[in-house]
Amino acid sequence: MFTFIRLIRSDFYKVRHTAIAWIHIIVPILISLLFVAYYASSTATVNNVSKLVLYTQVLSIGFPLIIGIVCGMVVEQEVDAGNFQELLMLKHKLLGFLSKICMMLLMAFFSVVIAVGIFGLGLSILSHKSVFGAYFYGKIILILLFSQIFLYILHILCSFRFGAGASIGLGIAESLVAALMVTGLGDLVGRWLPCSFGGRIIQDYIILNNTNIISGKFQKLYVNEFSTAIYICVIATTVLFLISLLWYKYFEGRSEN
Repeated sequence: MFTFIRLIRSDFYKVRHTAIAWIHIIVPILISLLFVAYYASSTATVNNVSKLVLYTQVLSIGFPLIIGIVCGMVVEQEVDAGNFQELLMLKHKLLGFLSKICMMLLMAFFSVVIAVGIFGLGLSILSHKSVFGAYFYGKIILILLFSQIFLYILHILCSFRFGAGASIGLGIAESLVAALMVTGLGDLVGRWLPCSFGGRIIQDYIILNNTNIISGKFQKLYVNEFSTAIYICVIATTVLFLISLLWYKYFEGRSEN
């Protein structure tokens, strides 16, 4: 355990003066302030639930692209340091891989806290009252983070095997698909696509916790949608995680050709 913690600290040390750290700080601040400013200046009548759903969906759509960029940058650091030799020469090889995943998830958690926290504060100021409460926002943060774990693992694998360019390209494609899946097009297939896990799950959760906006017959439908999406997300993430450990166990560096 001490070795694992030391590796995570080392990974944070590597990125503390890079653009990776600033991306996780500046991007959520800009997005949240932009949305708060938009709602403050807008004359359209939109309820707070719809505002929160739209905001969290936009975060979910942007996540794949950001994940593709930062995962590619993190892995390329190891390439520049000697084609992964520092990682591959560790006594406990898998710990180096797991520390990368944990570092990225911790940074993502920090970033989501900023994004949701500023937006929640702004929404409360605009409404002149506490709209949803800290506990509700906390669960939204955890759902957003949990639903993106699959993508973090996928992009780290992609970056190790194919490089940052492939990870970024995949992230762009996933963000485009995620944008389509939060519309009616995603009602049938959205739950099966990892890039749309966040948008679909968070939408169902927010609506279910504000039952005054849906009738009883639709509430059961949302419960089924939410439960199914959670099960699919958990199973898919677990399977990919196990596959990634098996793959990395035999990883010996990227081909120079």
